Amino acid sequence: MLRKVFAVVLMSVSAPALAQSAEEQLQRKLAMIKTFSASFEQQVTDAQNKLLQQGKGELMIKQPARFRFETTEPEPNLFIGDGATLWFYNEPLEQLTIYDAQNEVNRTPFVLLTSTKAELWQQYDVTLQGEKFVIRSKAADSPVKQLTLSFSGSALSKMQVLDMNQQLSEFNFTLVQLNITLDDSLFRFDPPEHTDIDDQRQR
Repeated sequence: MLRKVFAVVLMSVSAPALAQSAEEQLQRKLAMIKTFSASFEQQVTDAQNKLLQQGKGELMIKQPARFRFETTEPEPNLFIGDGATLWFYNEPLEQLTIYDAQNEVNRTPFVLLTSTKAELWQQYDVTLQGEKFVIRSKAADSPVKQLTLSFSGSALSKMQVLDMNQQLSEFNFTLVQLNITLDDSLFRFDPPEHTDIDDQRQR
């Protein structure tokens, strides 16, 4: 489930002026976050609000275009991107899948968390509902239909992901640290010996 959400995919210190659009307000908030590190608890529900899965893990983000998404429950998995390459490592199965970042991540609104490229932002509509930023893809075939971001002050506190099957993944962040030093080595992956590797970049 986590691979599905993030592989086909995979956050204002001062109050913004009223004249600013929701997109400009969100870009302002994201620009203040050079690095982000937090623990999370996740719940996945279906269209009837039935609980499908629960999980725990850690998320790290570093500008530009780098992230590390690691689950510890229900099983250990690791999803890393450095802007060029994505690595998804299933630890129990010792399986690694490698993707081209531009082909995969740029098709989902997650790319907006670590990118200021105008051509990417133009692919999405951003609205402000209360204190939540709702990001919707303009593409009918997007695997992620909607991404909702909630902030507590300058920090991202909650993220909701609605996929094309109407399954909702909600991430609640705790132990948040902003703009701390995160080594670049955290955003690269060297597979352990005997790992089964499927390199999708060569297809």
